[in-house]
Formats: sequence, C-alpha cells, structure tokens
Amino acid sequence: MSNQIISYGASLERSLNGTSGWADIPEAKGVAVPSTTQEYPEVTSLDSPNGFREYIKGLKDAGEIELECGYTAAGYEQQVADNAAAGAIYYRVTLKPAPNQSSGDIFAFRGFPTPQLVDNGLGEPLGMTLRIRITGDVTWTKGAAVV
Repeated sequence: MSNQIISYGASLERSLNGTSGWADIPEAKGVAVPSTTQEYPEVTSLDSPNGFREYIKGLKDAGEIELECGYTAAGYEQQVADNAAAGAIYYRVTLKPAPNQSSGDIFAFRGFPTPQLVDNGLGEPLGMTLRIRITGDVTWTKGAAVV
C-alpha cells in the first residue's frame, strides 16, 4: 500500500509577518515549493593534491517559483499589495496529510511576489501567474504521525 498523497487538499497561504494574518492565495491551481541550489566555488591551487580541482561550498539560492491561479479581483488585489510591501512576504505550503499522518508536511519561505494576468483565450477563464522570488532559506516540517 502506498502512502503517497495528491496535491488536492493542500493549502497555500501568505502573511505579512509570518506569525499571524495567514490568508489563502485565492484560486491556486497547484503546489509550488522552492528548490535550493548550491554554488561550489573553485579553490584549486598549486598545492592541490594529485592534479585535481578543489571546491568549497558557497552560497545557496532558493530561486524563483511560479504559481498558477485563477484570476479574481480579490486575489489580484492581494498580490499587488504584497508586491508593494516594503519587505518580503511569508509563505507556507501545507500538504494534505498522508494516510498515516494526522497533519500535513509544511514548507515555509519568504519572497517577493509579482502577479501577471494570463489570457487563456476567448471564452476561457482568465488566469493569473504569480512569480515569487525567494529570499533566504526554505524550511520543511514533517507532518505529525497518527498516535
């Protein structure tokens, strides 16, 4: 039996301070979690062993994510206001609990949002793409198991 879950039932929320005022991102159509990359600067020198290049760990970058959303005036207004905010916005993605969990895994991060309308064509629902440039780290909290 698989414990794999589907994204349906997940929540995507944002907050100005990360402790209160959490609000759903309206009409989100999927889950987006940043993926961190690591730089490895070269530090090879004349005394590097056996003619091999040497590297050290450098800076990390959580990059940028895109969230597809259905357009609503309230959702667009929320994201335009977040874009105008002085600092980074707090985000959290809470996954639906797996069959053996009482709560879902949580990914938390901060970023700078940029909303963009997407015209899906005549007679199709209007969409919105939300690009979030991540700043700082991404944390993961494993969901609690059923006891």
